[in-house]
Amino acid sequence: MIVLGTAHLESTSGKRSPDGRLREAVYSREIVEDVEAMLTGYGYNVAVDYRNMREDESMRAMSKTMNQTNRELMYRVKQVNAICEKFPDRTLYVSIHVDAIGADGKWHDANGWSVRVSPKASNNSKVLANLLYDAAGKHGLNVRKPSNTQKYWVQNLYVLNKTSCPAVLTENLFQDNRKDVDFLLSDMGRHHIARLHVEGIISYLENLETHID
Repeated sequence: MIVLGTAHLESTSGKRSPDGRLREAVYSREIVEDVEAMLTGYGYNVAVDYRNMREDESMRAMSKTMNQTNRELMYRVKQVNAICEKFPDRTLYVSIHVDAIGADGKWHDANGWSVRVSPKASNNSKVLANLLYDAAGKHGLNVRKPSNTQKYWVQNLYVLNKTSCPAVLTENLFQDNRKDVDFLLSDMGRHHIARLHVEGIISYLENLETHID
């Protein structure tokens, strides 16, 4: 089972380009829909961790002592882990985001694509991250990596730390870089971002098939 993750809630403050043209929550959901359609077209089973842009009753029912962000993250992980438990073999989670270097509402120079794993990431998580990185490079994106020998970044993120199946988070260019935003919002850019996820995920699943005992 392929589980796709969307970014934030529409009501989350910030998380948009300085000119407001790109909103991460909306853009992420659009890419997830594209990726889902392509993968299901190839015959794969796909689920989405959180389809609605606003809090639903299940999320609001969580502890009132939590802030909105914590409730959202807990809700996502709960959905993903329920799927992982139901389909323990060959389940994976890919959360799709757009990066930002600042929170000041200004344009910046940082740019490029990257992929993140948890500090306690499984080997399969790292394999998935590497294959997504390779797919991004094949699509001509400027791919960012922490060193010459490591393609993925290690980051302490709740949705990666608490997920019980192989999990990665992709940062698809920068929402506060003008050129990146122009590319992301173009038909060509949207195609490349969606296709790299499809190709990376399929490569991972095919890699698993060739290593079955």
